[in-house]
Amino acid sequence: MSASGNPLDALPAAVLADVLGRVADAGDIAACRLASRALLVASYLCPRARLCAADCVRRRRGGGEGRAGAPAFRTTARSLASLLGAHLRSLSLDAADGQGFPDDAMWVEEGEFDEADDLHLTSGEAVTAWAATAAGPVLREVEIADYWPQACWRKAEALPLISHYCLNLTRLGLKNAWLSVDGLKKMPNLTHLTLEFSRLDDEDLNQLNECFPCLHTLNLIGVGGLKDPKIHLLQLKTCRWEVSNVPRSLAVLAPNLVSLELKCVRPDKLILDTPSLSTLKLTIEKLGATVQVDGLASLTDLRIESLDLSYLFLVFVGSRAIRMLELELPESASQYDLLEAVNPDYLLKMLARISEVKLGPRFSCGLTLCLALCKDSGFKSCLKKLLIHVPQSESSFQLLPLFQICAPLCEVTVLFHAESADAIRQGAMLICMKSFAGIRWQWGTWK
Repeated sequence: MSASGNPLDALPAAVLADVLGRVADAGDIAACRLASRALLVASYLCPRARLCAADCVRRRRGGGEGRAGAPAFRTTARSLASLLGAHLRSLSLDAADGQGFPDDAMWVEEGEFDEADDLHLTSGEAVTAWAATAAGPVLREVEIADYWPQACWRKAEALPLISHYCLNLTRLGLKNAWLSVDGLKKMPNLTHLTLEFSRLDDEDLNQLNECFPCLHTLNLIGVGGLKDPKIHLLQLKTCRWEVSNVPRSLAVLAPNLVSLELKCVRPDKLILDTPSLSTLKLTIEKLGATVQVDGLASLTDLRIESLDLSYLFLVFVGSRAIRMLELELPESASQYDLLEAVNPDYLLKMLARISEVKLGPRFSCGLTLCLALCKDSGFKSCLKKLLIHVPQSESSFQLLPLFQICAPLCEVTVLFHAESADAIRQGAMLICMKSFAGIRWQWGTWK
């Protein structure tokens, strides 16, 4: 213990800096500086920092300051980056949490815009404020969540400026912005990129492919402004792509892609040239006329959320050796839609071909109606593992045709609705175990 009696003073500054970096929140770090001289010194060496506009507003209000008299949030970000300088490795700036100012959320709903720019964090001036400091060249991770009422009507230069100043960046996340790609430079060190709820002025994704050639992980969630987007990244391994509008075509050319989560509406053309892809999670309203998915030689795990099941089964299951199949219906679907979408006997035969099947709550509800119309379940089955959700209003009797296609010693997990009566559960369990003694049963609940 040090002479001052504070045990923190005996710890190396680098250790305390790492601890503060795990705290990350700039306000909490500032409070920690008052606890001891050792923490004060370590705070200047902190490798990670997070600054939240909502927290800043609450602290200023607690001190009796209004919004107009408070220092701009982005000025605080610049001061933070300058203070930590070459020690800073990760910077997170959030003006979206709590909408910055408590009453501002209504502005978006009413279609009004905020003409101020104090929370417009992806603007050129705001990015330059922290990126042009000593922290810029050494940063490894940057996340910015902009304030939508200020950002939605202004084109932002965040991407070009970050590519200019942050040469060693490996992870980048931008949210709630209108992003320009004019002047965007190649970033060979960037391996993880996330763009959320933004407009990107790169309608075919040509600039993204050219300037981020070494991406391993790409997340495009609710990104608009796309026309005929094509992801062409040779080193990409994981991709999540939620298309916010209806482009004419979607294409993914990625020879090393292993996992793809694709959510779209009705693309006229879908091209997946992904020979290493093993896991595909597909949410789609309807496939278009042109589908090129011959490059799915390694596909084993498939999740489908759609009513276009007959076509999707033909295209993605077909003769492939699918090991795990997960099925769910869209939130808008009724329990009768599945019956209209696919032939019950065809559906049962398709499930019998798969080793492991998981049926989501909405799909399970629709399936009970389909099973009642099945005429044949006496065929050879490969089904060794099954998970199904029992709707609150249904009984296990309606699921018996499904259990009949289970292979010997199949492991079946039945999840009852949490509000189902205990007597119904107990009765269903007894019937299932008595009728299918060769099945290994597991029971649980769902909400």
